[in-house]
Amino acid sequence: MVTQLFPSAPFPPRRSSRFLLFDRAILILVRRLVVPFLLFLLFVAVCVFVYMRLERLSFSDALFWFAHPHAIEYRQARTSTKYFSILVAFGIFGFEIWFAERILLTFIGHQGREAWKSMLNEMNLERVRDHFIICGYGQVGRTVVEQLNRSRIPYVLIETNEGLYRQLLHEGALVIQGDAKRHSVLQEAGIERARGLCVVIDNDADNLYITITAKALNPKLKIITRAGQERYAEAMRTSGADDVVIPEFEGGKLAGKLVEKHSACPANT
Repeated sequence: MVTQLFPSAPFPPRRSSRFLLFDRAILILVRRLVVPFLLFLLFVAVCVFVYMRLERLSFSDALFWFAHPHAIEYRQARTSTKYFSILVAFGIFGFEIWFAERILLTFIGHQGREAWKSMLNEMNLERVRDHFIICGYGQVGRTVVEQLNRSRIPYVLIETNEGLYRQLLHEGALVIQGDAKRHSVLQEAGIERARGLCVVIDNDADNLYITITAKALNPKLKIITRAGQERYAEAMRTSGADDVVIPEFEGGKLAGKLVEKHSACPANT
């Protein structure tokens, strides 16, 4: 059944992470440095202003004093200016440590490795195209993912459980932690660029709601939905699902075929 729903039709291969890293890692690293950089600019502005007030300097001279503290040696500065310059030196040293800590934690250590995997995941999410979005990583979701991996079909997983999210992230899967009922989560998964959506959460009401939401965001989307009860299946089809799978029903049909197969064989004597 899963093979029929996800035919191994031509899909573009997923790009290697190293190519994505080359053209996007710098941008994401800069995002992590935005806060300390803005605070550093504020620190510079305050220091320049104080130098201007203490020594009646022009803006350019005060900025030069900040950038080259040794310039104070060539001017008969006030005692208060000298003490302030000591505070400026400690402040600059503190910012240097902060910048170094942000950069190093991105690349080394357990937290750094997790951050690095998260960065790669974010870059791939922004690039993925013509993919399937899988909502839910339960037993049915795992079976679907195994089939997609065998067929080399690109996909993005949406999972609410933090433990499963970290596990999938560690395994290199494209994954988002969040509630698929939210517009923002589906948009983060690239629903506008997706080929299809497979909703296999173990809750019929949630599956129905996600089907309606996804169809509103992308009317051309192919939607495959899981239903636990037949009465929900018709509502899902009406709401835009192209295929509705009832695992218990499909399992019953398979068991019936196996019974027929074995009943046709001669009994052991």
